[in-house]
Amino acid sequence: MHAGVKRSFQDMNRPNSKEPMVHQVPKSRESSATPTPPSGSATNVGRLESLPRKIAFKSDSSVLLIGVRGVGKSSLGFLAATAYSRRMVESDRAFAEATGSSRTVYRKLHGPAEYHRKHCEVLKQLLTTHSRHAVIICSFADLESDGAKLLQDFAPSHPVIYVTRDVPGISTYIRVWTEERIQDLIRASEALLRECSNYEFFNVSESLDKDTSHESKTPYSRTVNGPFLTLKRAEHDFLKLLRNIIGDHDRGRSHQSAYPLSQISVDKLEFTSAVTLSAEDVVAHRLNLDDAQIGVDAVQLDVSTSPRNSDTWKLGKHSCFNLVSEAFANLRRSTILPITIVVAKDNDSKKSKQVSRYQLLEYCLRLAPEYCALDLTLEDAQLKYLLATKGRTKIIGEFLASQRLHDGWQSQQCLDIYRKAQTLGCDLVKITMPDGTLADNFAIQAFQQRVQTLHAGHGPRLIAYCTGRQGRTSMCFNNILTPVAAPNKPIDITIDRPRLDELPLVTAKERNEALFASFVHEPMRFFIYGANVSFSLSPAMHNAAYDACGMPHTYRTHSASTLEDFMALVREHDFGGAAIVQPFKTKTLSMMDLLSPQAKAIGALNTVIPLRNESVIESVSSEVGIFRERNRTGPVRALYGDNTDWIGIRACIRRGLSPANTVRPSSTGLVCGAGGMARAAIYAMISLGVQNIFVCNRTKGNAEELAEHYNRLIRTNEIAELSPSSAATTSVIPLASFESEWPQNMRHPTMIVSCIPTQTADGTPTNFTLPKEWLGSRTGGVVVELAYMPIVTPLVRQIQSEGRKGWILMDGLDMLPEQAFAQFELFTGRRAPRVLMRDEVFRHYSEEEGYPPHGALNTDSPTHS
Repeated sequence: MHAGVKRSFQDMNRPNSKEPMVHQVPKSRESSATPTPPSGSATNVGRLESLPRKIAFKSDSSVLLIGVRGVGKSSLGFLAATAYSRRMVESDRAFAEATGSSRTVYRKLHGPAEYHRKHCEVLKQLLTTHSRHAVIICSFADLESDGAKLLQDFAPSHPVIYVTRDVPGISTYIRVWTEERIQDLIRASEALLRECSNYEFFNVSESLDKDTSHESKTPYSRTVNGPFLTLKRAEHDFLKLLRNIIGDHDRGRSHQSAYPLSQISVDKLEFTSAVTLSAEDVVAHRLNLDDAQIGVDAVQLDVSTSPRNSDTWKLGKHSCFNLVSEAFANLRRSTILPITIVVAKDNDSKKSKQVSRYQLLEYCLRLAPEYCALDLTLEDAQLKYLLATKGRTKIIGEFLASQRLHDGWQSQQCLDIYRKAQTLGCDLVKITMPDGTLADNFAIQAFQQRVQTLHAGHGPRLIAYCTGRQGRTSMCFNNILTPVAAPNKPIDITIDRPRLDELPLVTAKERNEALFASFVHEPMRFFIYGANVSFSLSPAMHNAAYDACGMPHTYRTHSASTLEDFMALVREHDFGGAAIVQPFKTKTLSMMDLLSPQAKAIGALNTVIPLRNESVIESVSSEVGIFRERNRTGPVRALYGDNTDWIGIRACIRRGLSPANTVRPSSTGLVCGAGGMARAAIYAMISLGVQNIFVCNRTKGNAEELAEHYNRLIRTNEIAELSPSSAATTSVIPLASFESEWPQNMRHPTMIVSCIPTQTADGTPTNFTLPKEWLGSRTGGVVVELAYMPIVTPLVRQIQSEGRKGWILMDGLDMLPEQAFAQFELFTGRRAPRVLMRDEVFRHYSEEEGYPPHGALNTDSPTHS
């Protein structure tokens, strides 16, 4: 069997190099430490009965990656080791260091028997020595002889992740193998690899020509990112998996964690929707995944033991598991929303199945989704085993009645089902029933109330609705994770009519429109308030988003030279929220009844939210907080001030920061300017874990004042994103001027944010650029130029000229929508349709309209804030 050995750089550049041969791996002995699954789990696909699915790991347990050649194990290992501050250990290198030769040479010199003995000795020593604080990279060759047994013994106490990839992606790396040969290798190896692992990661192939941003729609040619960001999306995907396995990492919170709704479990919110997508549709790219996510709060991936379309799924090309893995990976790549995996019931008993529902559910937990639905009609032993191996995945215990229960929703059986799920330890309970009636809509509400009363509101939250055409009303009024159809979802004519009738028949937009039409939600008015906001791009973004989501809200501009109009506007009964720009970001602070910790620390706000419920005001710092009463009108009892500028800047830094420049204790940041946006930029860097932050301004005293403001907050532990242990090594340092030499004892910055306006108060262009010596980072970095009027500034041209050195450019058209996504969440309590809002910015932006006249600069442009 061609398992492969990691090639050296020289070998990789010899296209005619011969691939080393590795003896076929014998059937490994099952580990005595492996938990015993219940009966009914035997399968000939992956032999999952021997999976070491113990998932209670210590926080410092080493992570082990294993897979065939070309799947990207070393790259993923580097990303994980960097993020979690761990050492990276490769078994091939460990063998060479222990023996003085490669595996192939050692085998030739000493023979197979001695090689196997030495290999097991080295592997055992490696696993023992590096059992903590490490990321271990193993090859398929490590499973030879007793190697598989060693890894099976290692897995119950450590995350062992089987890394897979699509065949073309592996072929691009290996080059000398045909795709048929690679497919044979995968088919022959995946069973044993799954036996020795407890999690699985499908590494979506990335290429330089993929458009990972919206560069083609911007009004000018941006810096070519080249190879520097090709690992960014893999980094996002893999670190998301690791967070779902072992928790957050040392390099600060994830890219999306700063957004308000990222802090709240979606099952805590009200009237949430989950768009349902089949694994076959996702893998076959039949849907626009960006459009499918508009107006929803989660994604539901429907998988089946008998996929419908034989053209998508063929034995020998996609096993059932591989189809699910690839679909899940593609979804994870395309969304920030939580993913729920649902194994659909197969009503056709005549269809041949490779795996049972139980086996497929067991496999789905290996992918570490945020949610997974378990059929409560499975055997109790199976359910208990699955729940014991769920890890951080939340379990939805579901009972999908095939026919109407006796007495419907008033039956004792409904309550018994709920109690069973609660006793088993399910996080949520889902009950559905066909043949709904108008009366069922009220009966479901009564059942919900009955459950809350009996369990004093402490039991699992309940998902309950009727299915089929007559159940659409109850689906609209269901509180949690209602399944909705993707817009323009293709209909598979091979599905028989009864199954088609069972599909959810409303889209997220239709559901939202129904909630507004029935007065559950109410239309709101939003506005942007500033000295002159007539040039603002925000109304285009927000109004397009409201329309796409089915929300009859409106967003308008309001220009004013004073705050005289402000208090009257925010007290209107249909006031939904306001964006605040200069010169009022600091002047409105004293008008707020409550401030977010971020706005308080930054000393400026850009978002105002009305609070209408006393219980919300009293619990504004709780998990759900202000999101308990969005989209409702009435008298305003309090105003809540927040700041999303730092979120937008933080997102731009994260998007443009290559893996080579991942934040470390020695990393350095630079903020140019000392105004309101500079305050937000410093906060953004602190939240990312940057410990050395320099600030420079043309007026030295303002830079010193700003540095002292943050150093005081750091000393007194008043920054929510900064732990006390990190505060001891974090500081903000003022620089004398832009002519100063860079401090010799400090690294050059890899994160630079320019908050310098493009012109002075009298209209004179500033023509700001950075001292060339300050761009001395050997690995480049990211520069965020917050201006976009004009979009091509002297600083933009300077960074474009440095692009080959690894410098990535982000600008005001990147930052503006990012901070608007956070505002949309605060305004509506829903996730923003991100791609749509970005597209609206690019569609409405035009430099040809000219630079705003003098005195009209206080738009939502960050540089004028």
